[in-house]
Amino acid sequence: MNAEFRISGLPASPGIAIGRAFVYRKAAVTAVKYRVSDTGRELEKFKAGLIRAKAEFSELKQQIVLRMGEEAAAIWDAQLLMLDDPETFEGTARRIKEQRQDAASSFKEVMEEVAQGMQNSSNAYLKERSADIRDMIWRVIKHIEAQSTLPMQELPKDAIVLAHELSPADTALMTHKKILGFITESGGKTSHTAIVARSLEIPAVVGAPDLMLKAASGLPVILDGARGLAIFNPGPQTLELYREEQKVFLKHLANLKRLRRQKAVTKDGHQVELSANIEMPEETASVLSHGAKGVGLYRTEFLFLTSDHLPTEEEQYQVYRRVAEKLSPDPVIFRTFDLGGDKLDNKTGPLSEANPFMGWRAIRFCLDRPEIFKPQLRAILRASAHGQVKIMLPMICCLSEVISAKQMIAEVKDELKAQGHKFDPGCQLGIMVETPSAALTSRQLAREVDFFSIGSNDLTQYTLAVDRSNQKVAGLYDPFNPAVLRLIREVSEQGHRAGIWVGMCGEMCADPLAMPLLLGLGLDEFSMNPASVPEIKRMIMNLSVDECRKVAARVMEEPDPMVIRRLLFDFVVNILPDLKLAGQICSLERN
Repeated sequence: MNAEFRISGLPASPGIAIGRAFVYRKAAVTAVKYRVSDTGRELEKFKAGLIRAKAEFSELKQQIVLRMGEEAAAIWDAQLLMLDDPETFEGTARRIKEQRQDAASSFKEVMEEVAQGMQNSSNAYLKERSADIRDMIWRVIKHIEAQSTLPMQELPKDAIVLAHELSPADTALMTHKKILGFITESGGKTSHTAIVARSLEIPAVVGAPDLMLKAASGLPVILDGARGLAIFNPGPQTLELYREEQKVFLKHLANLKRLRRQKAVTKDGHQVELSANIEMPEETASVLSHGAKGVGLYRTEFLFLTSDHLPTEEEQYQVYRRVAEKLSPDPVIFRTFDLGGDKLDNKTGPLSEANPFMGWRAIRFCLDRPEIFKPQLRAILRASAHGQVKIMLPMICCLSEVISAKQMIAEVKDELKAQGHKFDPGCQLGIMVETPSAALTSRQLAREVDFFSIGSNDLTQYTLAVDRSNQKVAGLYDPFNPAVLRLIREVSEQGHRAGIWVGMCGEMCADPLAMPLLLGLGLDEFSMNPASVPEIKRMIMNLSVDECRKVAARVMEEPDPMVIRRLLFDFVVNILPDLKLAGQICSLERN
């Protein structure tokens, strides 16, 4: 029997899953090295990939011969000879069989040795040919990978997915019926992928180094999303322990769901609005089942990202209308497209930026592309005739962006009115406060909008100059940094002075440690992944605003984030001792 072994990562979504591992690889051309259990299948995959690659090269050669002559096509002769070289095949096959390594990375390593030898040569001609070899490597890998990819929808039942990385769209395609959980080599706790996993209540672990090398499809595995742990080939004692813990966790969730119909009211009678973050209309069921009061953040770009074309106004309207009707009379806040260089593709034209998170994205992109922005505004406004709909602008950095957007909204309203479309003329407009510049100019911005919603994830990133998806610096990401907290306090104070409500739609408000602080700073509304709503509601029902103001005052005097965490940890555990036991929900660790 195979021995039990464990792989640790970052806890991304709580819960315990017990199933079988499935290695998921995308159709994209990649060669992430991973361990395989069926070497015979991998060898067949390699042979088939080679045959297809040779056919492609032969066809390319013929095309070049017709257009440019035999001499120009000589490069394809060299590459075809190399693919027929016995050492190419044997070297790759040895790695697959002896090291149980996947076909794509085995082939890449064999050919990379050849390319490196050419590159190190003193012969200038050979040096230049190393680039040809590397191009050939990726063309062959493309053919090997073509048959190794299994669509997410066809994953086996009870699968726990192992992947180098998963996009938010990949994660969203996981269904409760088939996918029990996932673990990835890359990503952080506040990545969009982790956020989607929490929304779908799928246990998840991210940032697990060497996962693909150590584990393989078919292995029995326990996924502990709260501790950030995957246990492969678990022994009988481990299995029994985790089955018991799974029962306790599920019982805790069931108890929380009993709060669904109760309001989030503090011990001293202060009512707090708790809403949910979603990206797909199918998630409205989760919003309702977890007792959230509407949607505080609807990420509309998912409609764009999961479509093979630019969504039309009518397609958007039908989706937005369905969500608004489903949740009425509770509100739905539609965030306009937060698209940028990391998400855009050929639907809008090619775009490549060195640093897309600080580039042409969100409101900047939308104001420059009215042919994309206006249909969305029309669709949202038309949906406002069917429920309580609000519009929220992302990535605001300066007043002029709000003024320009309001002008465009006014134009759209005039057009809709002239065309006889119904809409709510008083549809509220708000902005996400997620840049330090927006926070520091919130006094001026508050005069132009109906509400603020603080995006704590990006506000933390931009304030601390930390990319939370970059594992080399992700440890510096901390929403409890005093600089971030002072910006939140500034936004809350300026919003209330202007008479508008102030909320938060970032992951920070789903952290039980943060809730007393945020209530003490005066925030009015919190929007989070639906699964977090019951636990946060339970917490609010055990707090008093007066106590929260006192603890917030103490926190704002502290310069050290770790001291702040300890102070808040002691405060909440003193009020709710079982938080430590409830699936390890409350942690002193940074996100």
